[in-house]
Amino acid sequence: MRLIVKLLLAALIALLGYIFWPSSSSLSCFDPASMADRQLAAQRHADAGKNLQAVFDFYGILHGEYRIPPLPAISAAFDRLRARRAFVEAADQADEEQALPFLESAISIIGEKTGTALDPKIIARLELFEWSLARDRSKERQLAAAISEKLALLYGGAAKDYLAIATSFATARRFAANQNWSNAEEAEVAAWKKLAERIAKPTPGPARE
Repeated sequence: MRLIVKLLLAALIALLGYIFWPSSSSLSCFDPASMADRQLAAQRHADAGKNLQAVFDFYGILHGEYRIPPLPAISAAFDRLRARRAFVEAADQADEEQALPFLESAISIIGEKTGTALDPKIIARLELFEWSLARDRSKERQLAAAISEKLALLYGGAAKDYLAIATSFATARRFAANQNWSNAEEAEVAAWKKLAERIAKPTPGPARE
């Protein structure tokens, strides 16, 4: 009996350590190949209504890539899922905006936990606009422009500095919208690699809190 109690206590201590142990959260500490795989998996599962799998995918991005602590990462993962489902199930553009509060909540958590001064309302609107543009093949330039604006707000600098990277992301979004997942992953990996190289350069970033 004492052994069982000791094992349970040890497990509890390990769990608390996992949840509350300080971590160095950052928007820049991702692995490009892993991030690309998780991003596409999250979209694929969320769009298909595979909610539990999508939550795990979003959690993998937030905790596994950005190193956000488990509890806020779980909360933000559910927000991301709710946002994507609201968008997918929307009957029109007005309905799509029901995704905004969930996007804003997730972005607020990311900004707070990474110590990055983000504007959740603006970034959420850009992301929702990005999702909408990805459905329309005739608006590839607008899609790349929206993504470059979002990247500049997340990582600092001017939107024009991210346009080549954003074009790669836009290509991936197009393939994903057509469920061409193999080509989407290739383009997504290339985009995240370019972004990793870009943010590794010593340029001014978003204000730290």
